[in-house]
Amino acid sequence: MRSTFLPLLKRLSRENPSKPMLFASIATAIAGFLDAIGYQQLNHLYVSFMSGNSTHLGMSFAQAKWSDVLQAFYVISAFVAGSAIGTLISDALERPLLALILSEIALCCVSAFLAAIGFGTPALLLIGLTMGMQNVMHQNVSGTDVGKGFITGALFGFGQAIGHAFKKSASWSHARVHGCSWISFITGVIGGTIFVSSVGVAASLGFACVGLLAMTALVVDTAVSCDPAGGQCSAGRQSLERSSKY
Repeated sequence: MRSTFLPLLKRLSRENPSKPMLFASIATAIAGFLDAIGYQQLNHLYVSFMSGNSTHLGMSFAQAKWSDVLQAFYVISAFVAGSAIGTLISDALERPLLALILSEIALCCVSAFLAAIGFGTPALLLIGLTMGMQNVMHQNVSGTDVGKGFITGALFGFGQAIGHAFKKSASWSHARVHGCSWISFITGVIGGTIFVSSVGVAASLGFACVGLLAMTALVVDTAVSCDPAGGQCSAGRQSLERSSKY
């Protein structure tokens, strides 16, 4: 089974989606969407914004709120584990992008099922793991790293790009990319807040799977338009270079 599945996955997959900016924007919107759900369901914790969770952990520790400390630690640990798993998948496969997205979809479906049967906290811990994996799939658009779930870097990059553009040492394209990333995140947060209030956690997680399927479509569309025999699909692994700067 494995011997037939992996070659098929390799043939269908490649690192570069057909529209990298759209791919990154959907990924960032999904992060915002799921962060809104986590914030409302996990005592003001997030599933992708680990700076906020680390602040929450430190404040809870100072106030001796040990249950809150443990909950924040669990979410952070899940995110770190997801980052490690995503990196292992990316390093193990020649064309890992499709495998990563399919893994995310599977985890998101399991999370939706857990939430539907009353295990909301374990479901969202699993989503935290999923968000750690997703950050491995960031994209390079116009020389700008986008598609990650933490938006502070995007806002800093937005301001920095504006400064460089005014000095005419860079074009406005970098600022536009960072600005679109921030708008995508806010749009996702708005959608997540509305969805979880209207249809609940399980259905909202199911809807997040739709966004992941859209990302899959962008990857497969690129893959099937390539010529595997000509080697044109093997280039571009640099788009999945891991970055230690968060």
